[in-house]
Amino acid sequence: MAGQTMTKPRGDKTQRYVFYLGLLLAGIAAIIVFVAVNGAESGGGGGSAGGGNVPVVVANDAIPAQTRITADMLTVEFVSPDEATVDAFTSRGQLVDRVVTEEVAAGAQIVPSMVSDTAGDGLAFKVEPGMRGISVSVQEVVTAGGNLRPGDRVDMVGIFSVADVESANYLLQILGLDYQLVEPPVPASSTTGEETDQNDLVLTVTMLQNVKLLALAQSLTESTAGGNVADDAAETDSEPLAATATVELTPQQAQEITWADHFGVLRMEARAVGDETIVDVVPTLFRLESTR
Repeated sequence: MAGQTMTKPRGDKTQRYVFYLGLLLAGIAAIIVFVAVNGAESGGGGGSAGGGNVPVVVANDAIPAQTRITADMLTVEFVSPDEATVDAFTSRGQLVDRVVTEEVAAGAQIVPSMVSDTAGDGLAFKVEPGMRGISVSVQEVVTAGGNLRPGDRVDMVGIFSVADVESANYLLQILGLDYQLVEPPVPASSTTGEETDQNDLVLTVTMLQNVKLLALAQSLTESTAGGNVADDAAETDSEPLAATATVELTPQQAQEITWADHFGVLRMEARAVGDETIVDVVPTLFRLESTR
């Protein structure tokens, strides 16, 4: 038809613009990713692994000398090989429970010269802060048939020879026990006119309850692999064998039990697992039937 012209649809032009815009945005995204990856690979402390970076263990805060290391004191950082100290530890597991031999500054990489050679596993690491580990002599027959093990809870009983009831009550007073004992009855065999010893009274007193047994090592015979002092029945002697028991006490208790270990005989009683009840145990005083 004369006078009419054909026009190209505008939709095709719009689609081309969208296509070119998509290509541009894709190029920008690729550049951003490239820059981010290279920045992560060349990053210093606190960065992630990759690009040749190596892990090192650093101290979160300053660690004083003679401190036992725990996992929360440490952080693993990834640094370039040039920034890593030679022989620096690479995982926290290598350091947990070791002892710092010199003060470690916050952020410092930790190397073998700063810590003990082995993890802390001695007796000092088993004692709770504020408590003391004290070793005393006990007798094998009192260790629950030789079945007590480190970590068990026990009561400790002292047996003392005393001259008279006044001495027994004075001893209880020293131990902080509010009891007043009376003269025990005289054995029937002693009423026949035979003269008895003047020092024939025996005081038995529960000195400590619910204390933790840290170690139990027999001093006269080898202990079993299980860590107790049980012997084979064939090796059992008629006389009780001495053993050394190490218990965890307060400083005051440690002082009292040391005195008792020197002047008396100690026994240990096993407690049931989870039983922390403190029971009122009345001391006993009895007279031996010995004569002279």
